[in-house]
Amino acid sequence: MNIENLLNLKQDYALLPITIEFKDTNFDALSIMREFQIAGKPSLMMTGKPKQNEDGYTFICVDPEASYTYRNGKLTIDNFTGDLKTTATPLHPFVENLLEQNRTPRLAGLPPFTGGVVGYFGYDYSRYATTASITQVTDPHELADADLMLVKTVVAYNHTSQQVTIIKLVNASRVEELFEKTTAELNKFKQRIMSPTTQIPIKAPELSPLKLQFSLAEFSKKVAATKQHIVDGDIFQLILSNPHMATIKGSLLGSARRFFNQNPSPYQFYFHHDDFESVGASPETLITKRQESLFSYPLAGTRRRGKTAAEDQQLAKELQTSEKELSEHNMLIDLGRNDLGRVSEFGSVNVISARNLLKFSSVMHLGSVIESQAAKDITAMDIVDSVLPAGTLSGAPKVSAMQIIAKLENNKRGIYGGGIGYLGFNGDLDLCIGIRLAYRKGNHLIIHSGAGIVADSVAKYEYQEFNNKARGVINSLYPVSEEENAHEFSN
Repeated sequence: MNIENLLNLKQDYALLPITIEFKDTNFDALSIMREFQIAGKPSLMMTGKPKQNEDGYTFICVDPEASYTYRNGKLTIDNFTGDLKTTATPLHPFVENLLEQNRTPRLAGLPPFTGGVVGYFGYDYSRYATTASITQVTDPHELADADLMLVKTVVAYNHTSQQVTIIKLVNASRVEELFEKTTAELNKFKQRIMSPTTQIPIKAPELSPLKLQFSLAEFSKKVAATKQHIVDGDIFQLILSNPHMATIKGSLLGSARRFFNQNPSPYQFYFHHDDFESVGASPETLITKRQESLFSYPLAGTRRRGKTAAEDQQLAKELQTSEKELSEHNMLIDLGRNDLGRVSEFGSVNVISARNLLKFSSVMHLGSVIESQAAKDITAMDIVDSVLPAGTLSGAPKVSAMQIIAKLENNKRGIYGGGIGYLGFNGDLDLCIGIRLAYRKGNHLIIHSGAGIVADSVAKYEYQEFNNKARGVINSLYPVSEEENAHEFSN
């Protein structure tokens, strides 16, 4: 983007992007993130390919202008000057104001994300997005309901072209004054990417043996209670989770490369802020916005991958013909349509692909695609509030399911079941669902997964389902033999 083009835009936007581009056939996102991480500041690396006809990108955000942590209705702002400010401020209007004050153009040839608000909205943030009363739950690990940062410098890598774009957003009124200086800074940034300092490998963290929160007997009682709610007409379906827990010494960054290699997925991410970090490989989009188009991609219905090609084919056929799985998936398509319908032009919501078989490293799912046109004057936070949590992580009807989950689980879910990604200053957004992940808070490690409970669910099979979903994550952090793995997931 040359200075002449930017000057033509300076009257219409608060910020403008100054960029440099170059090809890098050996791009190593984890090494680059380590190279540029700044002590005391949060960081996010996210790889995403939300749409089939869109190039995949990796975005690295390591030098935020500020961080915003929301917990129990209070917002803590850190501008990295040594002073923290905590107020009882609603997050929705606060983020809306940030996005409005920092508007940037959506420019052809640039990556879909050039700066904005990044991080995660936890599952528990959804209680602020509804007027319904959701029972308060215990919070032993003091988890944030949302953990966000303001980003104006981004490294973006296009997986198809192998093109790296370094972007820095500057005040539009000063773009001419800052253009040469900023371009020089970005070229220094490039040199560090191309010739990084020698890094000492981070050791994999030391982990204690995993322990499930609920035993099979305890879980069975919760399944029975859920099925009674279904009989009573309170819900049609509910996602009941059962986290694996352990203690951890060290950083999940030490396991991230193995984690990503063993769990190829449409989304991969690593997030770190203070004593919290998370690594994930999510197969599921919560919501994507490109210009005025909205997309969601519900996944529901699960089978483990087969040990042989024949077994894999047999399990796939079983999934695709299961009345239980098809019924569950159809319910969640309807819920996804309703969620998008609240923020879309009337009559624009369409299911453009339904019940496709999608295979991942440890499991296979049924997946669908829902598309709509965003309603006029709808904001990014209106969209977040409408779709969070995804029905595939709560159940249906959503609010009733959330109320029952709070009573049965009685624990904050944190980043699990939330949305991770970005709200761009250019109006686009992309959030994946917080599944297939591990997170650390202090010295506590949590690997969260769940099972969809419907009227004909059998507790022992649902108990196996969340173990199957957690398998890829656990094997990445706890390397085991095939014999040990088979034993571990048969309990």
